[in-house]
Amino acid sequence: MSKITIIPIRRGPPAGTPDALQDIIIRRQMAESAVLNALPRQGAGIALLMSERRALRAATAELNRQMDAEEAELNRIARRSVSRHLTSTGRGVA
Repeated sequence: MSKITIIPIRRGPPAGTPDALQDIIIRRQMAESAVLNALPRQGAGIALLMSERRALRAATAELNRQMDAEEAELNRIARRSVSRHLTSTGRGVA
C-alpha cells in the first residue's frame, strides 16, 4: 500500500497571523470595550462629570474611527472580489 501525502493549500495569511480585517475587528472590539468602561457606573439620571464626558467622548470618537476603518476594509475586500469576478468572466473591470 502506498502512502499519500496531503499538502494543504494556503489561502490567505498564515494561520497565526491575523489578516487586516481581523485586526480591524479586534481594534473595534477594544474601542467598544473602552466606551463601556467610560460610562459611569452610578446609573441613569446622574449628571456626568467633565472628566467622564471627556473620556466618553474620546472613547466614542475612537469607536467611530474603528467602525469607519472596518467598513472601508470590507468595501475594499468587496471591490477586489467583484474585480476578480469580472476579470474571470471576461467582462473587464467597471
